[in-house]
Amino acid sequence: MSYHEPQFRIARACGAIALLSLGACAVNPATGGRMFSLVSEGQEIEMGQQYMAEVDAGMGLYGNSGLQAYVDSVGQALAAVSERPDLPWSFKIVDDPVINAFALPGGPVYLARGIMAYFNSEAEMASVLGHEIGHITARHSVEQISRAQLMQVGLVAGVVLVPELRPFGDALSGGLGILFLKFGRDDESQSDELGFRYMTRLGYDPQGAVDMFEILERQREAAGGSIPEWQSTHPDPGNRVVAAEQRLAESQIEGGIVRRDEYLRHIDGLLFGKDPAQGFFVEGRFVHPVLRLQFRFPEGWASQNAPTSVLAQSPDKDAVMQVTLGQGSTPEEAANAFFDQQGIERLGARSRTVNGLPAVQGTFRVTTEQGTLDGEVLFVKHGDLVFRFMGYTPTSRMGTYAVTFERSLESFAPMNEERWINLAPRRLEIVRVPDEMTAERFFERFPSTVTLETVLQINGWKTGQVIPAGSSAKRVVGEGVPGDE
Repeated sequence: MSYHEPQFRIARACGAIALLSLGACAVNPATGGRMFSLVSEGQEIEMGQQYMAEVDAGMGLYGNSGLQAYVDSVGQALAAVSERPDLPWSFKIVDDPVINAFALPGGPVYLARGIMAYFNSEAEMASVLGHEIGHITARHSVEQISRAQLMQVGLVAGVVLVPELRPFGDALSGGLGILFLKFGRDDESQSDELGFRYMTRLGYDPQGAVDMFEILERQREAAGGSIPEWQSTHPDPGNRVVAAEQRLAESQIEGGIVRRDEYLRHIDGLLFGKDPAQGFFVEGRFVHPVLRLQFRFPEGWASQNAPTSVLAQSPDKDAVMQVTLGQGSTPEEAANAFFDQQGIERLGARSRTVNGLPAVQGTFRVTTEQGTLDGEVLFVKHGDLVFRFMGYTPTSRMGTYAVTFERSLESFAPMNEERWINLAPRRLEIVRVPDEMTAERFFERFPSTVTLETVLQINGWKTGQVIPAGSSAKRVVGEGVPGDE
């Protein structure tokens, strides 16, 4: 439950000099056009490898080595036919239920576990991997980073809080922060074209790109007024489906590699939606079936369950609470390690018990560039682990939140409810359709623990579509996290 603070160490001193030379204007390796860059290829690769380590640790990888190897093999084949085959390419699945994919500078590409459930063939997956490869070969991240350097602004990642108490609104300029880069529509259009180029060079059926964009478009429509994960970082450059169909028509390519059944075999059993084993919010509290713990955040606070921490932010965005692991084997050791950090002033601390658990509770003050923060922190031992539960806010607001913090800290307790401990996750199950039937009939014949609309979306079906006999199809089994539809 900890994010590593990145070190963004591109030499800023060269910026002003480079602007006066041709060094700031480079050749785009994918398009041959001119591009603005203050970052060398060596720096790009170094950043990418550093950010990759941070993403792997901060987001967590999906624990299926066979599926990971399969994705990497397809990605490596696509990268090998790109304009930058010698980069240290890697292709991984992060254990995140969202429908998204992203690329880091210099080679690392990630698919979120959630998007894997919506692919229905290897060709569709190849279209998205090719798109992300295009962002790297065209150095889109590098160009954005260079412009950020020129403007002397960081890559704003919002308030991502780490144990060292990063100030509110501080820019995060590393692997996790770069995920918040929003590519422009021109970049997206260019990556669409490059992805088409790479997948067809390998002989994939480019209809897979059309099908994938149709799936993403249906996601946008189903989301209503909200922005789906993919669109939040990959803005639509226009009508993607029409553009993909036009690209297909102009190429005069007919057919190619699809590998539908092979892909579906690889994702049989894939986790779908939130994983109960990572903890979840239910009935106004957070419960963790594996760690057997529970606690409550204040009502109305926005919350986030990250792989290594659980966070909440006040409605006015002027206070934060966080639960993560403490350092040490006892509450006293964890408290000392926390208060001994440079810049943290211990205002008070005492030993106590919380719901039968040994604990140390204290108050602190931190001086930041934006001013001082005051906070309350609890170090509590549960099982073999020591947890740190804290809340903090600007010093001027501590009087408003002191009681709120205290109530939440008091809620930390063991959790032994069998209904949550034994909650089965949702998973994809691949079934063979025995007879020709409509999508609705399939839903009746092979029930799922999600809605008909979701089953239609993950299979790429339309209402009333007829499913041929003998074809493979997805359904979702397992109870899953309450409310996660």
